[in-house]
Amino acid sequence: MKVRKVSSIYYPLTVSHPERVQKWIHKIDYRKAQVVTSGEVAAIRYRLTAPSPETVGHRIAFATDFHYRGTELDRRLAKAAARAIKEFKPDTLCLGGDLAADATDLDTLPELLKLLRDSAKCCLAIPGNWERGKTWLPTEFWQELYAKAGIHYLCNAGMENDKIYFYGCDELTNGEPKLPDHWSTGLPRILLIHRPDTVIALDLFYALESANLILCGHTHGGQVRFPFFGPVYASSKYGCALDYGLFERIGGSPQMIVSSGISSRSFNWRFNCRREVVFIEFA
Repeated sequence: MKVRKVSSIYYPLTVSHPERVQKWIHKIDYRKAQVVTSGEVAAIRYRLTAPSPETVGHRIAFATDFHYRGTELDRRLAKAAARAIKEFKPDTLCLGGDLAADATDLDTLPELLKLLRDSAKCCLAIPGNWERGKTWLPTEFWQELYAKAGIHYLCNAGMENDKIYFYGCDELTNGEPKLPDHWSTGLPRILLIHRPDTVIALDLFYALESANLILCGHTHGGQVRFPFFGPVYASSKYGCALDYGLFERIGGSPQMIVSSGISSRSFNWRFNCRREVVFIEFA
């Protein structure tokens, strides 16, 4: 598949575009999200209209931001997430980046990858800023690491799985996100993009209209949320505008889900902000 260097069109990608955020309507916020199960790791369900008759009944699990270091808490959260995913029986598990933590902890990452891979029939992953921030490690390092666990690592690359085309973008920080120049398939398309800021950076003219759904993480849901008010901070240049939930671009397509993820890496704790895996059902 051909890809284009979006920097030649969107350059520079890191410039803020608050006017583009206004094109995204918040459809389901933190309070309205359907919590199927609670606990240390909650299961959140979104029932969405199937993008094609063939995808009715298709199930996707989305897990992101583990920041895994192999601590007792990390292992407990990972097992809880994997258990919930296995019970959901997804057709595809998508991992939204930032599975890695510090470089000194990378030797623990294979145990997380194996645990997650065993919870679903097909598993896809993309880079987050914690992977791309290790600039001395080439993309081939991550591809090999994930491949050993049986996981498809998508960095400006795509693959077809069970009547859906998944495309994973590179990270905005220390990466170069690209969209396909020409989509090589007429199948419904799901984009995996680590942070919603990248979505806004790429949202120029009709660039995203070919996608049906975008899955993001990175914000941790703000990590500290106050009752009736929400978060006071999210890791985004747009503040808390895209902190969590289901968004829909004006015109109806694409939709975007932003998950609060698993870890507490921004701070060492969370307040009133659940750790979660996301389950998507097409009906």
